[in-house]
Amino acid sequence: MIPEIGNFFLVFSMINSLLLVATAFVLPSVSERFFLLASLVSFSALLLSFVALEISFLTDDFSVLYVASNSNPNLPIYFKFAALWGGHEGSLLLFLLILSAWILTFVIFHNDHRYSSAFMNVVLFALLAFTVFLSNPFERLLPISSMSGSDLNPLLQDFAFTIHPPMLYMGYAGLVIPFGIGMSFLLNQKSIKQLEPIRSWSVVSWAFLTLGISLGSWWAYYELGWGGWWFWDPVENSALIPWLLCTALIHSSVATNSRQIFINWTLSLTILSLAGSLLGMFLVRSGIITSVHSFALDPDRGIFLLFICFLIIILGFSLFFLKSFKRDSKIEMSIYSREFMFFMNNAFLVALSGIVLLGTIYPIIYEIFSGGDQITVGAPYFNMVTVPFALVLLFFQAMGPLTKWGGKKIDSMKTILMIVISSIFLSFLISEIFFSFSFYEFIGNIIVLILIQSLILLISKSFSSGNKTNLSMILGHLGIAILTFGITVSSLNSIEKEFILKKNESVSLGSSTITLEQTQTVKEDNYYGDRVTFTYQEKDRILKLYPERRFYPASRMETSEAGISPSIYKDVYISLGQKISENTWAAKVQIKPLVRLIWLGAIIMFLAGLFARIRVKLR
Repeated sequence: MIPEIGNFFLVFSMINSLLLVATAFVLPSVSERFFLLASLVSFSALLLSFVALEISFLTDDFSVLYVASNSNPNLPIYFKFAALWGGHEGSLLLFLLILSAWILTFVIFHNDHRYSSAFMNVVLFALLAFTVFLSNPFERLLPISSMSGSDLNPLLQDFAFTIHPPMLYMGYAGLVIPFGIGMSFLLNQKSIKQLEPIRSWSVVSWAFLTLGISLGSWWAYYELGWGGWWFWDPVENSALIPWLLCTALIHSSVATNSRQIFINWTLSLTILSLAGSLLGMFLVRSGIITSVHSFALDPDRGIFLLFICFLIIILGFSLFFLKSFKRDSKIEMSIYSREFMFFMNNAFLVALSGIVLLGTIYPIIYEIFSGGDQITVGAPYFNMVTVPFALVLLFFQAMGPLTKWGGKKIDSMKTILMIVISSIFLSFLISEIFFSFSFYEFIGNIIVLILIQSLILLISKSFSSGNKTNLSMILGHLGIAILTFGITVSSLNSIEKEFILKKNESVSLGSSTITLEQTQTVKEDNYYGDRVTFTYQEKDRILKLYPERRFYPASRMETSEAGISPSIYKDVYISLGQKISENTWAAKVQIKPLVRLIWLGAIIMFLAGLFARIRVKLR
């Protein structure tokens, strides 16, 4: 009975969102309160539907196909709760709940929301229709239900991954708000001030996207056992693309709010950012790509997600071009101006997102036009084409704080030259003294040091002049600098070695020694396996690491849990391979300097985004 109640509220929310859209365009005399009430109804109905599915998981109702496919009685309660978004149908329901929550939040805080909420509900209705008719999580296994269910993917039975999707969906779904604001402005162009909320809402979406992507990176780092934090996996790329576009949207909206310029940029980026989010949904859920992150789904249903993405793009850009004659005049800007820096920043961000998209979908295009032949586009391509773009992009971000709106020249040229020269000198010292010299590391560190010193200069000027400084901007750019430094150093200076050891045997890695001490059996309700104790000794420093090899009987899958000794300076990382014999294991040790700075930088960026939204609200 509970699944039927959940399905009823799911269908009810779909009908309600359709009525809201129709009312907005057909009955212009309806009060704004109606849209607040309708948005509250949609959210409440989806919340009840979500609760109904959650109850089905917690009570082991294996008559529901989705529950039977993603849970079993031995699964710990916490993972039963999180298993709701462990598969396609349930994660889509979670996304819809978050989307409706964002719409309701926007309607509460903004008075003029008729057309904005209507365009947001176009997206909500399209995805609800797809869920109800093609991906219903309440489908029954009748007349004979499963006795014990299957299992949640063992790779997902981890704390980091259970919070990674909700945070990522917060970012994805939040992009519907800038889209709705932009479409409302196009339909009813009263004042440029209508576009002001785009900045704050896009910053919040960007913050959650940053946190969601970094959590996924962290999960992949310690859960998958290969020691990497980014693999240019198609699903990773599908999250990176809207993040890049949203970053461009933030900078464009800053220019629009401050100088009433780049209006076309801002409006088009509201469409492209949401389209990137929906395209990512298609790539993850269509089944046309192979990834450890992706949901298994037949391509026939995935085509409807692609259709929804194209529908939003056509709707948005049709309105965009129909109304284009009422917007931007010619912009004159010096290469020393902040306008120019923002323009170049946006151009490189959009180009970078296009490069990542091309590399992601090229294997699909190739397979279609080659008659079924397959090709793989991996890390070598992405590293080769994205690293130069990223370095140039970071250069413009480093120079941006040193410029002014409408500037004809850069003030304090001597100070800037000193910053550049000192950055080159310090980068050389860092590369030579602490790490082996590398061209990319040398260039990357120069840009990071310029960015940090430009932020320090900006803060000092603000204090000396008595002007308020944009703390959220400084924190955001500082986070990027820390993240970039962590990526550069850890990527170019990591050390690894594969070995086979018996009990009490040792292997050397530079000045350190790794010893296999013992193997013990571990057993939990949902898995059993082996835990191997390694000792890592470097001079007088002794570390204990406990990698595991687990077997999950319900799904008959084996996983490797890395043993990691973390520190701000470096991580010591050991992952198990195959068990050769009793007390003999194949394993791999990796030394990763400053890898923790990657996630520290991402956390600072997330906090900067939240602080920016709070700052706008308080102001």
